[in-house]
Amino acid sequence: MSLAVDFGEIMTAWAKKTPSVSGLVLIGSREREKTDALEFADAYSDWDFQIITSNPQMFANRAWTRDLTGIELLAYSVRTAQIGGVPKINAVFAGTEADIVVIPATAARLMKLAVAFSLHRREGRVRRRAQDLAEVIRPGWRFLKGGATWDPLFCRITNDVPDPRLGDEAARQLAEIFVCDYVWCLRKIARGELRATQRVLHQELAEVNLKLLHELKRRKGERTFTKARRIERIATSDELESVTVIAPLDSTSLHVAVAKAAATCRQLMRSLVGESWQWPKID
Repeated sequence: MSLAVDFGEIMTAWAKKTPSVSGLVLIGSREREKTDALEFADAYSDWDFQIITSNPQMFANRAWTRDLTGIELLAYSVRTAQIGGVPKINAVFAGTEADIVVIPATAARLMKLAVAFSLHRREGRVRRRAQDLAEVIRPGWRFLKGGATWDPLFCRITNDVPDPRLGDEAARQLAEIFVCDYVWCLRKIARGELRATQRVLHQELAEVNLKLLHELKRRKGERTFTKARRIERIATSDELESVTVIAPLDSTSLHVAVAKAAATCRQLMRSLVGESWQWPKID
């Protein structure tokens, strides 16, 4: 979409006249360093915001967008964010798109209190939530409203808390999940349920391999992003080939794709945990 729409200004004007919004944060590529070719906004970049609000129910439907001046809403969806379990808005406007994570003010205040008592430094729920937040905002953020109240919290979290990592035991658990789904796929191919197999191959098997590759690259100190973002620009040709799924809707092709995914899983696990996990003997 076009960069001509300065949606940041539109959202800022809306937030400033909305008392229930105590914080509006711009994150994502539109806030990151313009010198980083992997990060800066281009013609395909959307707008990413976090909103801290005492009225999260306001975002349950599109009515609030009528107060956004100078832009037309085309589509609006409400989901649950994978990180934190809070509401996440995906919206398409004429000229741009936006992803908005809605943070209840009560939750933000509790986090602020917990951090004041250094609970984020201890293992537990507070630290996990702080890690989730840190991973999202660490590349860059800017408060468009409420910086005096909330920016010190963001600074302390990113300074004190490392991004979440996938330990060896968590990697082994992912591999066990992979094996179970692998066997499921083989059974479904034999039964002729090809579309169900194709779905699980993409949604489950490929996802495990992408997570394992992401962790492996982090352990090597290499550039990497979650959810396979920008992988075409940072992975080697061999890495790309290993996690690429080509699965036409016939049993032979699906067998080949599932077997390839399994070989990738085994290779990644050897690189991550050595001989501490072994592919089981499956009939």
